[in-house]
Amino acid sequence: MRKTLILFMITGILLSACGRKEMPQVDTGKPPHIEALKHDMAGNSLRLTFALLGGTGPVGYHIDRAEIDPHCNCPAFWQRFFNQPAIRGQKGKVLSRTINLQTYKRAFSFRIRAVDSAGNLGVWSKPIRVRAEKMME
Repeated sequence: MRKTLILFMITGILLSACGRKEMPQVDTGKPPHIEALKHDMAGNSLRLTFALLGGTGPVGYHIDRAEIDPHCNCPAFWQRFFNQPAIRGQKGKVLSRTINLQTYKRAFSFRIRAVDSAGNLGVWSKPIRVRAEKMME
């Protein structure tokens, strides 16, 4: 009797803890991604121009920022700088985002990635390193 009870308990634990319990996801094909990313500086402003493609349904994007550590000349911790939720009408259009650098002689790295309405994340872009050269007026 004791062995049977232990066997049922072990079987119950194995069945309840086996893998993640989620609804099956539909293969969305190509994941969301950023295309034709360009950047330029105008004074103390960084302008990003890009297109959002792929993914399921509407597509948005995330921009992260990291301050460059002056001692190792490498990015410190990445932090979310801007979050554009997935909105209809953005996919396939050329979008732009202007980021004001309000600090003097501090360097930053920015990166961007696409995200669709199903929560699929695209890959991060290559980091874009910028520095404000003049004081803000």
